[in-house]
Amino acid sequence: MFTYLHVALRESCGRFKRHREGSVAATFALSLIPVVGLVGTAVDYSSATNARTNLQVALDAALLAGAKDGTADWATAALNSFNANLNAKLATNVAPTFQLTSSRAYTGRVTATVPSNFLGVLGVSGINIGVTGTATVPPSTGGYYCVMALNRTAQAALQLTGNASITINAPKCVIQVNSSSASAVTMNGNTVIRSVENCFVGGVSTVGNSSLSPAPDATCKPIPDPFANYPRPMVGNCDYTNYQLSGNKTATLQPGVYCGGMTFSGPVNVTFAPGLYVIKDGVITETGGSFTGNGVSFFLTGYNTSMQLSGQANWHLVAASNGPLPGFAIFLDPDGPSGLAGSFSSLSGQSELYFEGIVYLPKQEVTVSGNASAFAPSPYTSYIGDTLRFVGNGDLVINNDTSLTALPLPTSLYVQTGGRPILTQ
Repeated sequence: MFTYLHVALRESCGRFKRHREGSVAATFALSLIPVVGLVGTAVDYSSATNARTNLQVALDAALLAGAKDGTADWATAALNSFNANLNAKLATNVAPTFQLTSSRAYTGRVTATVPSNFLGVLGVSGINIGVTGTATVPPSTGGYYCVMALNRTAQAALQLTGNASITINAPKCVIQVNSSSASAVTMNGNTVIRSVENCFVGGVSTVGNSSLSPAPDATCKPIPDPFANYPRPMVGNCDYTNYQLSGNKTATLQPGVYCGGMTFSGPVNVTFAPGLYVIKDGVITETGGSFTGNGVSFFLTGYNTSMQLSGQANWHLVAASNGPLPGFAIFLDPDGPSGLAGSFSSLSGQSELYFEGIVYLPKQEVTVSGNASAFAPSPYTSYIGDTLRFVGNGDLVINNDTSLTALPLPTSLYVQTGGRPILTQ
């Protein structure tokens, strides 16, 4: 009996032991699932971190390469560098983008996806990652662009003609002509160019007694439009429509939105009160008179907008030093919300044509002319257009000295050639 009980008890204990071991094994197997999940997550996120580090290194190298290139093709140089430094095995859907800011900083952003190995069990097919960066080039010489012709192929992108002399005589003035044409710069007559640096991508054609100093750079590359990404002012509803003033009248105009432009005829006497004048879907035209303003900026936007100054007039404008367009006397939006701007502007003055500030008319042929013995006498003027024509029968002078103006000089106007690119983000 005791033998029987002993045997039965031993078998019962054996069965209990076996059942207990099975329970532990099952519990242990279940506990492995979150452990494996945590380990897998750590492995996948480690892969994402490695990929992100590679993207950041590739992007930083790309931005330095683009900033060092500094030309209108800088984004291509940046992309080539990025691809050369990218480890394509670490991520998929890699999408780099590059942009030049309004302050001429070289920025980039990259997004990508890192495929998951372990997280796929939990329904996560990949981890999205992204990096950003910024590079700048501190100015090395203090020179700035006082004349820029942005067109990259035009003949006579910068044209100077006259019976006397046209002198660009400024201590820090640099002339930039992007055109690669063999006759990108044409000088006809007794024209003279004097500047700190003449950066002509293409060639120079001279007729008559023209002189050029210093000689053009041996190697010059086209640079991007410095204000292509400059923030445009907001344009509200029309305050004035088809404004006109004629005859021997005196008027003080107020800032606002002038739809349809402004038309002046006869010996008018106009004072522009300080502020922003938005010219929407129209043209500023005059056939004479006197126009003065201190602390004013003109923003031209919309369909067919331009400036056509053609009369025996005096213009004396000093740009605003603050507000939405600080330092700009004239700012053209070439592709406004209501259509393309006009294809050309003419700034002609028989007496005085004084613009203290930047005259920015991109994608337009700009003609600047005058017959007086003192032309553009302001201490700070920069003319920027698609193509530029300086035409005159007198002594046409751009006589800049930025130490004599209180206006801010935008960072993007400073010459970066020779500067050492640095990462700022």
